[in-house]
Amino acid sequence: MNEDQSIWKSGTLPPGLITFYSTTKSLDKSWHVLGLGYNPSISMDEINNAAVIHYNGNMKPWLDIALNQYKNLWTKYVDSDMEFVQMCNFGL
Repeated sequence: MNEDQSIWKSGTLPPGLITFYSTTKSLDKSWHVLGLGYNPSISMDEINNAAVIHYNGNMKPWLDIALNQYKNLWTKYVDSDMEFVQMCNFGL
């Protein structure tokens, strides 16, 4: 059914989509804001009104290539005093 990738694209949890096929309900798009790892034009209003934000894309907030305007949404929850976090060199 997904030969043309109209149902899902690779990397968006196809097993979950298969598992819950025909048992899920649509949610309003504003509930889940995605693209914080590739889309620099997402407004802070859209982010603040979302229940979930998603750093999908290559520019994850812990990488040097992160989109700076979204980085603080993640770093404010990181405990930089933890030894393990310091060893990860997140560049906080």
